[in-house]
Amino acid sequence: MVPHRCLLAVKDGDLETLKELDASGTLNESIEDHLGASPVHHAARSGRLDCLQFLITQARLPADKRARNGATPTHDAAATGNLAALQWLSKEAGCDIHGCDDYGASVLHLAARFGRSDTVQWLLHEGCDPMMETDNGAVPAHYAAAKGDLTCLKLLIAHNPR
Repeated sequence: MVPHRCLLAVKDGDLETLKELDASGTLNESIEDHLGASPVHHAARSGRLDCLQFLITQARLPADKRARNGATPTHDAAATGNLAALQWLSKEAGCDIHGCDDYGASVLHLAARFGRSDTVQWLLHEGCDPMMETDNGAVPAHYAAAKGDLTCLKLLIAHNPR
């Protein structure tokens, strides 16, 4: 019951419920969904920056916990285009924006895959490698092309035209 209530509170941006769960001692790092995603993952993907900040700074949940597929909250923020959450995770929580999931997909791969051009642009500016390959040999430009996202594709090619 607590895991469901916690994840629903994150999704809804219900900071008061999260504070209640934390005060009662039931908000902890064992809470996850069926894919191993933590409340921090859910806050990063839902764009609930206040919840994300609370979970990490007050409830002391790990900012870089991996889900069962190896994805971190930075992967989730990039995939959903929640740039403010991604920037906060990187700059304030010290999360690695260069890491890969269990399939070799980087945060940049996911931003390109889901057509998040602002996120792609920021990640490139932050030094993410546009030529990093997944386990199957795909670079972020492959994902942008498969999606048909010309804006992301142009950003990636302009950054590294090889």
